[in-house]
Amino acid sequence: MLTLVSTPLGNLNDITLRGLETIFRAQVILCEDTRVAKKLYFLLIDKELFNSLSSCYFTKDEHIQRFKQKSFLAFHSHNQEKFLRDIRKDFFTQDVIYISDAGMPCISDPGAILVSYCIRHGIEYDVLPGISALNVCFAASGIESSRFFFGGFLPHKQTDRKQTLSFYTKLGFPCIWYESPHRLLQTLKDMESTLPDAYICACKEISKIHQKRYFGSATEIIVQLQGDRICGEWVLCVENRQGAQEFQNGCNSIGVEDIIALPLAPKLKAKLLAKITQKPIKQCYEELLFHTV
Repeated sequence: MLTLVSTPLGNLNDITLRGLETIFRAQVILCEDTRVAKKLYFLLIDKELFNSLSSCYFTKDEHIQRFKQKSFLAFHSHNQEKFLRDIRKDFFTQDVIYISDAGMPCISDPGAILVSYCIRHGIEYDVLPGISALNVCFAASGIESSRFFFGGFLPHKQTDRKQTLSFYTKLGFPCIWYESPHRLLQTLKDMESTLPDAYICACKEISKIHQKRYFGSATEIIVQLQGDRICGEWVLCVENRQGAQEFQNGCNSIGVEDIIALPLAPKLKAKLLAKITQKPIKQCYEELLFHTV
């Protein structure tokens, strides 16, 4: 069996009890980076978090012995296809878990191809509810909405990034993106020029010691950041209130060609096309691949 387990973004105490027990009982730990996974395991031992469960209560030496009996195997975007081609048929008869470096697997992290493999081959799997930075940022934003769009990491190229920002923030609901520290200021400047009136909640290093939140327009946040250390991972929740109003008033028309022109993966385009054409997502995806949209 395979179990996907979310891991803490920063504060170890954010791990769930089910997550702890599942990691403790696992025979094989598939992970994005074996060094990160082993460090996490030792921290869980050192902080005696395993011992918060009576079923996992052992001395530190006993925990270390159990650690040595586990297999830590790298599974990431560069080796995942070869890994799945090469594994034995009985691999998932073991107690296997998958963890990414931090947060929920499959959410801007590897793991989806692993789940797809299990579905195709009839392998039992489970996903434990847990930690995700995008949920924390949305809850912390103060934005009232019953839905939002999550776009993962913004494109690296400025032209693509501006086009993405302009398009998605006209959809009528808040948008959430991840951004790296070395591109954050440029992204905010792009927002300043394309979305000057948008309300932004920028979350820095969620659940870590230097966690901080910034609120306001892109211009206001750029000012707030002066003198601050721009380090760690960032999550941006953006509400283009003018775009939302236009959407509600029916003034904003998004065409098929607009979606096709976006620098997005075909699967994302197919989902958007399905919304405006009322066709099944699978049909839109196939039409995109064969250029028949």
